[in-house]
Amino acid sequence: MKIQILSDEMASRIAAGEVVERPASAVKELIENSLDASATEIFISVEKSGTSSIRVWDNGEGMAPEDLNLAVERHATSKLKVDEDLFRIATLGFRGEALPSIGSVSKLQVVSRSPNAPTAQKLCVEGGKKGEMLPTASAVGTSIEIKDIFFNTPARRKFLKAPATELSHICDAVNRMALAYPGVHFRLEHDGRTVADYVSVNDGKDRLYQVFGREIAKGLTAFDWRQGELAAHGFLSSAPLSFPNARYLYTFVNRRYVRDKVLTHAVLQGYETLLMKGQYPAVVLFLNVPFGEVDVNVHPAKFEVRFRRQSDVHEAVARAIRQALRQEAKEPGPRSGAIASSSFSGVREVALPYGLSARTAPDNPAPTYGNVFTLPPRAAAQEGFYSSMRVLGQILGCYLVCASSQGLALIDQHAAHERVAFEKLRRQMDAGKVAMQNLLIPQTVRLSAGEMMLLEQKLDILWRFGFDLEPFGPDAYAIHSVPALLPEGDYSQVVRQMVADLAEVDTSSKLREHLEDRLATIACHSVIRANRMLEMDEMRALLSDLDQIDFATQCPHGRPVLIEISRDELERMFKRVV
Repeated sequence: MKIQILSDEMASRIAAGEVVERPASAVKELIENSLDASATEIFISVEKSGTSSIRVWDNGEGMAPEDLNLAVERHATSKLKVDEDLFRIATLGFRGEALPSIGSVSKLQVVSRSPNAPTAQKLCVEGGKKGEMLPTASAVGTSIEIKDIFFNTPARRKFLKAPATELSHICDAVNRMALAYPGVHFRLEHDGRTVADYVSVNDGKDRLYQVFGREIAKGLTAFDWRQGELAAHGFLSSAPLSFPNARYLYTFVNRRYVRDKVLTHAVLQGYETLLMKGQYPAVVLFLNVPFGEVDVNVHPAKFEVRFRRQSDVHEAVARAIRQALRQEAKEPGPRSGAIASSSFSGVREVALPYGLSARTAPDNPAPTYGNVFTLPPRAAAQEGFYSSMRVLGQILGCYLVCASSQGLALIDQHAAHERVAFEKLRRQMDAGKVAMQNLLIPQTVRLSAGEMMLLEQKLDILWRFGFDLEPFGPDAYAIHSVPALLPEGDYSQVVRQMVADLAEVDTSSKLREHLEDRLATIACHSVIRANRMLEMDEMRALLSDLDQIDFATQCPHGRPVLIEISRDELERMFKRVV
């Protein structure tokens, strides 16, 4: 007989391989249990990057002796009472696999005491074999110690990375939990040295400073968006702050950290045309959805989820990100009616009357040379950020020099006009006015049965983007018209990519990105070029146009339109502030 039933010990090790991939996986599972137990203090101590020992202590509810005895058994949990609970999971843990999986590949010791218990209880599990429960002294809460992880699975231990890498994964696991639970005190020690100590805070922004550090946290802006049962809030960076990888992109669903490609794609789509190619934003996204609308039981380590209405979630997140960025991009930095006074408390040179103040005028004004340097009327200054600037002139045939409310502003005339032209073209596309070109000889695209059914349901979306298709046999469609923006070529590949994207997010973001890339190219070749001198009226008209569009701080390729030098920076350059 070829097929045989595995022993309980082998089955436990296989299950542990799914749940406990590395020491950081054990740390994550134990922290989740602590949070589910309403802990407000969670201390983690590891030795040799977790390969020698891991200890997690919390001040949560603890466990009664009878519960502790069952906690190390497979599929024993307090989170699920009836079958329906599996489809509305509100806790971080729910399967009852963490402790038995860890115990099967390590030497595990659990000490726990509930509030009403006179003493704590200690239970040891070594290689899946449970020992006798004994009374011991301990405070209310739970302390779990793991020694010699993977001692009985040397093949798994062999695949662990360098100690520094494993410690980095443990730090990442703690940081993710800390971001989602700012009201909990987290402390991480490694070989007796404190690596992180995040005291509880009331404001999520304070937790960002603890986890990310000042330089990154100060560049993140809070946002809050709600629509129906969906709510998204968190913190995000505004362009041009970006990073070469997605290390600072965190997505949480109901306070559970997930690596979901739909959410990541939605976040990046919210930043479309605001970042240069290959760059990523810093985003901490907390998405709240009804528990019954998300399935978290789709990944052994619970890193992935499945949404019941995936397309609605994708569109909601992208809209939330884009709405949060809109005001910041259109009106960067704090606004004020005059150049802001510095908050620097050090020694400052006394201001001498070298020229006129921007806010006052003497009874006998000094002569001026033309009206180039006069401030616009107060009403005009309130019309918009860019319109309120004083145009000082143009340098190098490329840059406008302006006086803003915060200091000196340099504007790339080509990038500015490129963004204006791009937004106008995009509005035409969004209004359904995409020009279509008929093909002299229709092209055919052959699809699978599943793709044919999907495409049949989404023909109206294709039409809105400028594609006219009709069935051509049982397994193909004929392409009669395509968007005029697309270059000449094999359009069947574009349709194939679009169908694949429709299967993921229900609206073809890839086609939109393809079209917008084409829009950016058209805008780039149809606007003001560098090394062209502009008249003053042209400069003012360009600034006025920037106030009429969204995301006016970046060109469609992600390059900056505006660079500001504050008054403080200027005074430091000239050593007027000591």
